[in-house]
Amino acid sequence: MTASSPSKRRGRQLDEIAVALPQRAASLLKVFLARTTVPLSRTEANVLAALAERPWRITELAARERITQPGVTLLVNRLEQRGWAERHVDASDRRVVLVTITPEGEEVLARLRAEYRALLHEEMATLPEEDVGTLARAIEIVDRLIERLEAHQR
Repeated sequence: MTASSPSKRRGRQLDEIAVALPQRAASLLKVFLARTTVPLSRTEANVLAALAERPWRITELAARERITQPGVTLLVNRLEQRGWAERHVDASDRRVVLVTITPEGEEVLARLRAEYRALLHEEMATLPEEDVGTLARAIEIVDRLIERLEAHQR
């Protein structure tokens, strides 16, 4: 074994994690959205969650979701048709239109989150205690990684 073997092995592991982590997160969400009683896409769910945080401009939502402004406009139109979002003129700048979540949208988001937690809880309850602890530790590690990556963006 050469001196660089542990380094090469670590490099391969980092490569595997870099590919697998986003794929697994996307797969988990895809499985959940296929089983939920709330009929919406991943992007619709993301936008609804963003609107629960604060009002957004269409341009901000497009940048956040990395889709075109016309694409977000269509998505917001669908959310409005379902009664989950509304457009309002910004009181501080009447040229600006803000998108907000409605009380019905908040209820739908709460139901979606509750269904997600119930699904995962049901499946994770069957795991050995050691695996549950490993998952909890992995979440802490991923949270720190996200914080570091976000700090590099600033």
